[in-house]
Amino acid sequence: MTQRIKDYVRYGWQLLDGSRGRHERDLAQIREDDIAPYLDGKGPLRILDLANGYLRPQYILLKGVGHSVCGIDIVNRLEPNWVNTAYRIARCLYAWKLGSAASNHGETLVCGDVARLPFSENSFDLVTSIAAFEHFYDVPSVIAEIRRVLRPGGLAWVLIHLFTSPSGGHNISLTEIPLRTIPSDVDPWDHLRRRRIPFHVPLNEWRTDKYLEAFRSQFQILKQYCAMREGEEFLTPEIEVELSAYSRDELTCASYVILARKAL
Repeated sequence: MTQRIKDYVRYGWQLLDGSRGRHERDLAQIREDDIAPYLDGKGPLRILDLANGYLRPQYILLKGVGHSVCGIDIVNRLEPNWVNTAYRIARCLYAWKLGSAASNHGETLVCGDVARLPFSENSFDLVTSIAAFEHFYDVPSVIAEIRRVLRPGGLAWVLIHLFTSPSGGHNISLTEIPLRTIPSDVDPWDHLRRRRIPFHVPLNEWRTDKYLEAFRSQFQILKQYCAMREGEEFLTPEIEVELSAYSRDELTCASYVILARKAL
């Protein structure tokens, strides 16, 4: 059994035992806590779930609490094949584990390019994105489009899976969150060192300061912080010397949150 098949099996079990659902709820609560001080008690929001992904857990959760949510992703054009069938089953499991109320809403899903959003100006109160920005090659265009479709005073809340983290190369198992084990035949931070393992998904390789600079050019940044760490146990003095171009903070921050507001 290949490692990729093992990962799929493990991921399926995490859906069944509820651990994936708990993780997604935790992310939703973090976002809610971050944005609440800036909403002034505003009721249901018009939300764009940017790059909602095949499984769409945040889309499900946001709709489940009554928000008006639109999801956009290139994968929303689903063709009949075994992969999409498997994802459809996984989405049903997610909806079940996230609560029946979350699945009782009609879907508003758009297949589109996140760098050319098919929405008019001032369409949304909030744009949210989780573990997607690291896959965008034209990040400035995406950020400019987010600003365009947000209303004045609207918020952007994004969580970025940083390339500099141990799992940032997406070349080892992503079923552990945070990463706690690395296969014996894989060098920690291989994607920053020898690059023996190829990338299987698009990665822009941006670092934190570059994301912050891009967001500051379009928004007022209200909050920025590392939301999840991993890899402290793998970061030996030898590796730290070898990767001295990166700070310890960069090498161990897996998930980075940026909360930004469009000017009034």
